[in-house]
Amino acid sequence: PARFHTSLAVLHTRGVVTDPLPDSTGHTHVDLPTYPFQHQSYWLRAPESAGNLGTAGLDDAEHPLLGAVVELPEDGGVLLTGRLSLGSHPWLADHAVSGTVLVPGTALVEMAVHAGDLVGTGALDELVVEAPLVLPASGEVRVQVTAGALDELGRRSVTVHSRGADGEAWTRHASGFLTTRAGEPAAEAFDFGVWPPQGAEALSVADFYDLRYVAGYEYGPVFQGLRRVWRRGEELFAEVALGEEAAGDAKAFGLHPALLDAALHTAAFADQPKDERTLLPFAWNGVTLHATGATALRVRLAPRGADAVSVQAADGTGNPVASVGSLAFRAVDPRQLDSGDAGVRDALFRVEWQEVRTPEETVGADWPVLDLTGRTGEDVRLLAGEVLAAVQAHLAAEDEDGRLVVLTRGAVDDPAQAAVWGLVRTAQNEHPDRLVLVDAAEGDEGLLPAALATGEPQLALADGRVRIPRLVRAEVAEGPSPLDPEGTALITGGTGTLGALAARHLVTEHGIRHLLLLSRRGPEAPGADALTRDLTSLGARVTVLAADAADRDRLTAALAAVDPDHPLTAVVHTAGVLSDATFGAQTPRHLDAVFAPKTDAARNLHELTRDRNLAAFVLYSSAAGILGNPGQANYAAANAALDAYARRLRADGVPAVSLAWGLWADASGMTGHLDGGDQDRMSRQGALALTAEEGMALFDEGLRSPEAVLVASRMNVPALRAAAADGTLPAVFRSLVSPPRRAAHGARTDGESLAGQLAALPEADRSRRLLELVRGHASTVLGGQSVQPAQAFKDVGFDSLTAVELRNRLSAATGVRLPATLIFDHPSPAALARHLLAELLPETAPEQEETAAVPVAAVAVEEELHRIAAMDADDLVARALGALGN
Repeated sequence: PARFHTSLAVLHTRGVVTDPLPDSTGHTHVDLPTYPFQHQSYWLRAPESAGNLGTAGLDDAEHPLLGAVVELPEDGGVLLTGRLSLGSHPWLADHAVSGTVLVPGTALVEMAVHAGDLVGTGALDELVVEAPLVLPASGEVRVQVTAGALDELGRRSVTVHSRGADGEAWTRHASGFLTTRAGEPAAEAFDFGVWPPQGAEALSVADFYDLRYVAGYEYGPVFQGLRRVWRRGEELFAEVALGEEAAGDAKAFGLHPALLDAALHTAAFADQPKDERTLLPFAWNGVTLHATGATALRVRLAPRGADAVSVQAADGTGNPVASVGSLAFRAVDPRQLDSGDAGVRDALFRVEWQEVRTPEETVGADWPVLDLTGRTGEDVRLLAGEVLAAVQAHLAAEDEDGRLVVLTRGAVDDPAQAAVWGLVRTAQNEHPDRLVLVDAAEGDEGLLPAALATGEPQLALADGRVRIPRLVRAEVAEGPSPLDPEGTALITGGTGTLGALAARHLVTEHGIRHLLLLSRRGPEAPGADALTRDLTSLGARVTVLAADAADRDRLTAALAAVDPDHPLTAVVHTAGVLSDATFGAQTPRHLDAVFAPKTDAARNLHELTRDRNLAAFVLYSSAAGILGNPGQANYAAANAALDAYARRLRADGVPAVSLAWGLWADASGMTGHLDGGDQDRMSRQGALALTAEEGMALFDEGLRSPEAVLVASRMNVPALRAAAADGTLPAVFRSLVSPPRRAAHGARTDGESLAGQLAALPEADRSRRLLELVRGHASTVLGGQSVQPAQAFKDVGFDSLTAVELRNRLSAATGVRLPATLIFDHPSPAALARHLLAELLPETAPEQEETAAVPVAAVAVEEELHRIAAMDADDLVARALGALGN
């Protein structure tokens, strides 16, 4: 048929007589017909050893990263194939960038050089890495390396491709040219017999891999090969070595990729301004392998222009092993490394309760317990108010070492108990190591002493097991939109920034044509007219009403306006109010301000629409409820209650989902007050702002997800890594970024504590070291602003929240429990450094000069005035009587 004439197939054979096929006995034979009509079958018979490479016309590639090789008949080249996965090559998991496992560029070089060795062109003239080769967490990738025909310059083209096992398109990761060996290098290029080189200054490699981890380079033990570094002018010298396990595999490689990669780590010591970019090897030129199987190297790096170096590597006797004429690095966006939809994957999370083993010993026998297990099903604000007062009293007590256990029951789906968790989570972040949250099922209270011994700040006891909450990435759901284009969608806060964004998205992406937008000011709200015109121009019929969903009567009247021909099918509750203050400054009025528009409104919305057969009931919550944002204890409580309400509704068959949003880039009525310092603080705590497009993509995932609660927040992974490295990472994040893994040679010792380091310093240097510590952390908290030793903290911009952050950072850095009033008691970096020295080395600290403490900072006075102004007459009288009584 004509359809068979559209392509040409070419069959090549080689050695028909000399390389016959094996039969089932392992012997070879050739059966050729003696005349044209001999009646025998000549179909190829599949041998029993069908898995043998030879039966497929392939040879063993004899390389750990490549499985098979076949010669290309027309150009004398070769094609090598292999499969890579974390199961078959687990050591590759030790090479990750910003959470994504990458096959190192040195492995691409290694495969290309091996291909060249097979065809007599074992030197790399050039290899350009065009796209990183990502290894998935599960499954495998297929790799092909091709060395082509000789060109007129005596070079062979070389390429490295991969594709997933599911048959997706091939991706080219690297391309370049192979050439003949360049010969042995000049002796002066490898003058490594005298080691370390004369005139070279030793540099510290202490904590090098911790710092690289913070910067996004997640090197595990196999790739932590850097041992010593020296500098001489612009040259860098280093010793690198493989660990014992990897060294056993070195002979199978030309040059083990982890060893060459470790040599490149030396480039991080270049004397240049701090570089925040993520740099990966990009263009290799003049790569020659002089010896194979090395397990340790002496290395020299020299600059070759901007972001480029030359590399020479020798063995322990100074003999050449490898040389690179030039290696250029290129900056990459870590968010683009993930092979999947990184935008959603790295911004959509859920809380997973993970079982944890308890230690043999127990603690907490004398810790006070605030037992709320008998208070389930109560009014949310009443219970939250009582807990607020009790925790404030505990934190105000003089016993800074005392811990209070807050014991709840059913906090996952009981809104009142969940509100307690949100409230106390914030208190935990503002006052580390003073509070423990425990939710105990009936009959499991006996696990409490063992659970407390884990040191975890939040625990759940049920079914005889102890579990802890951790954020994990949520599965990205697939499927169509559940929304009915002909139904009506109701949006609370509909004229605000987030409500308007949701309204446009429903119209443009889901085809919704009937919208009911509710807000407190309704058509009189700023921008309401423009929003209505915009939505109408997109084909929607829009009704804007002034109605607070927390007011049941007003909401009932608003629902009556829904057109019966287009019944209500979706509710999106975006409304909310902020009333921020540090935990010690919170009052019941702060609770009232945020609970009404969140929890009261949500309950009204459900109860008044429960008979409407809704397709979606979306609640806009906040990550504060799960993370416990400092300064937002009341808001965290309200949103934690909202999350629990969504879980209860989902269990009852309502299509409810609570989206716990992080920070939005577009300022809304609730976030418009945030300045640069506020946003920097939130970024340090792990949150990055969501764009409108990202937020709406996450909104759609929420509609399709089977989860009742999802955290929708872009995470600042480098900030989380930094917190993991310095020990300040909140427990809930610990499944997202594991702490840096250390090779044995880099392990810390007890002698490296700060107190031990100070004791080893001359007396004059101790105060200087602590002053640098204080000023450094103060500058970080203020977003890079320099703070002079004698400057008052209050004069350089510290407020209640930044004071709490500085106190917590210094507590973690020093190992000393410090009071919440730290910078008010010691109001300058110099005064604070003297105090820390007295705490760390009390027996050697000099007599401290009397420093006038600042009992109440100006910012605290301002906050107090705002609280008083918000009180009604009864509250003022009660406050006055309380003051008289004291």
